[in-house]
Parts: sequence; C-alpha cells; structure tokens
Amino acid sequence: MWRKCVVTLLSIVLILPLLASCSSSKNDKNQSTTSASQSVSATDTTVAATVPAETTAVDIGPGPTSVPVVTARVVDTYGQLQVIGTNLCDATGTPVQLKGMSLHGLNFVGNFITPASFQTLAEDWGCSVIRLPLYTESECYIAYPDQYYKVLCDGIDTCIAQGVYVIVDWHILSDGNPMTYLPESLDLFTKISEKYGSTPNVLYEICNEPNSGHTGNPDQAITWAGDVKPYAEQVVAAIRANDPDNIIIIGSPDWSKEVDVAAADPVAGTNLMYAVHFYSGSHGQELRDKMDAAMALGVAIFVSEWGATDNTGGGALYLNETDTWLNYLDTHMISWCNWSIGSSIAEKTNALKMASSILTPLEKNAAHWPDKFITTSGLYVRSKLLGIPYTES
Repeated sequence: MWRKCVVTLLSIVLILPLLASCSSSKNDKNQSTTSASQSVSATDTTVAATVPAETTAVDIGPGPTSVPVVTARVVDTYGQLQVIGTNLCDATGTPVQLKGMSLHGLNFVGNFITPASFQTLAEDWGCSVIRLPLYTESECYIAYPDQYYKVLCDGIDTCIAQGVYVIVDWHILSDGNPMTYLPESLDLFTKISEKYGSTPNVLYEICNEPNSGHTGNPDQAITWAGDVKPYAEQVVAAIRANDPDNIIIIGSPDWSKEVDVAAADPVAGTNLMYAVHFYSGSHGQELRDKMDAAMALGVAIFVSEWGATDNTGGGALYLNETDTWLNYLDTHMISWCNWSIGSSIAEKTNALKMASSILTPLEKNAAHWPDKFITTSGLYVRSKLLGIPYTES
C-alpha cells in the first residue's frame, strides 16, 4: 500500500517547510483495485456497536463551530481492556468496539497535539481512541529519538488527561522489515511500557505495515515466519516485562493484510491482537475473507488504519465501498482508526483542511472546527464516529 501522499507540485511548495525532508509514501501496487461493481453491496446487517459514552442529540450541521456531544470518559467506562476469544472486551468481559482517528506521522502534525484538539476529537467527534504514528525513518524517531519521544509522550499524556485510549504506533514503512530497527523498537517500547504500563489507556501497535515494497529483490521478501513473528516475539516480551495487561497489536506482511497467515502461526501470549489496514478503493472482499479466516482460527483483529480512498490516500472517495467495510466491522465488533488528521500534507484522506486559509492558525489550534474546515472524508468519518446519518453536501 503506497502511503499515502500523491502530492501535486503546488502542494509540495506549500508544505515543503513542514515536511523537513520527511517522506510518507506507501504502496502496495500488487494489490488489485476493487471497483464499485466488484465490491459487496453495502447492505450487510449491522449489529449495534457498544456505545462508549452517553451522547446528546445536537445539530452538527453547518455552523461556526462544533460542540461537545459526548459526555462520558470512555476509559472510565470501559477500564482495563482485555482480549477474550476474538473480541476486544472491557474490564467486565463485555465486547466493545473502539472507534477513532489516527493522526498523521508525529513529524508531520506540528502543533496539533493539544488539549483542545484532543477534546474536540473525543467530545465533538466521538473518538474513543486516538492513534499516534511514530514514523521510524522519514527523519523522525530514528533520526531524532529524544525529540520525538517527548512528542509521543505529550500525545499519550493528552489522551490520558482526556480519558480516551491511545495507540502507540511504531510506524515502520519505508524500512519495510521490522527487524531493521529492532534495537530501537525494543528501547522505545521498554521505555513506554515502564512509563505507562500501569495506565489502562495505552495500546501498543508494534509494527505498522511490514512490507517488501522497498527491497527490490524477491529473495528479500518480508515473511511472517522469517521476519515479523521473530520481531514481534521479542517486542512483546519487552513490553510484558513491564506491562502484563495492556493490548498489543501486531502487524503482518503485505502492509498488514496477511492476517490469516499470522493467525495460522500466532505469537504466544495474552491480550494480543492483529492489525488489518484497508483502503476501500483498493481492498474489498478478498481482504475480508482473510479476516474471516483469521477470526475462525481464533485471533482478535484491530483495524488500526483505514481510508475511504484507494491505497495512495488520494483520488476519489469510495463511500459505498466504505459503508460495506464499516458494516462488516460493526457486525464483528472490530475496532478501528481512520487515517488521518492533523497534517497539511495533500491527501484526500485528510479529515481537516489544514493547508487552507479558511481558519487562522489560532483558530486551527483552538479546535472545535466548523464544518467548512472539515473535508468530505472528515464529515463522513465524523458521522460514523457519532453514529448519525451522513448526507453528502
């Protein structure tokens, strides 16, 4: 899956100072595109998801600002998460479904990590989880570990203060093989689990999207048995030395789509889940079949990243196909995070028009964003988070 930024020359000029030579491209060119005619009809039976917080009816149509509609703190409601069978469950053993937003890479989001932004995501948008992608390469953590460790901890602390769950995402991408930076990963997750292991808010996503896309050599293909599972076993052990309880999410080869392969040879341990990532213009029933096979083998799945576009993050929005996907996730009570929010990078999957001059920098930082500042993708996803009908404008 190429991620994600198919950026025009104009966009590059606008955002080049922000990128600071960071690259965010991602590809899975080998994955065939699923057209509207190929996708399953969006008429799947939807099972009502567990609601993480009380909501109050409110008009969130066009207006100057968004307003809070969620009145309870999800972590106070659910407490310590656990995996029972194929389900993510709360402290009482009741299956739950988290829904939220993934930030773009922490090296791309600037000053977006603020109490105001996270309060807006939790209370105005209904997010029960926020994902913090810590890019490894791309001039992020590997180049500046102290700087981005602080940014990551600031994001975690802000989520904890807001009472939502937070995913610490070790966002391998251009490195492809998680073994490339195994020592750095072990160091990072050891420090984070020492610092936050007693806090129920934290989930660990230990390898975003293992892939062979950048090796250029079929003999160097990244495999589950040869690369990802041995990596995961070591990182899981490092986390469990400090944190016996919190959820660990494990990726798989082919940009976290070979979940069925991982399920056939799972990592030993408790409270482990497996990541699946999809983009509804490129991935359809074939990937859902893999998920069905994985769940039949007894593993729990967390869709820690999805978008309503194709796998470039650009082009058209495939909302009918996305409806099919979200109905499927609701039916199986599979938690999810949408890609992405907080960056000015020119992606159709952006939830906000961060590169625009619709709002001043102060208004952007003040959050509670008006609808005119929210993209079509953002309005669609917000409706799904709040459980209200989406009507195209």
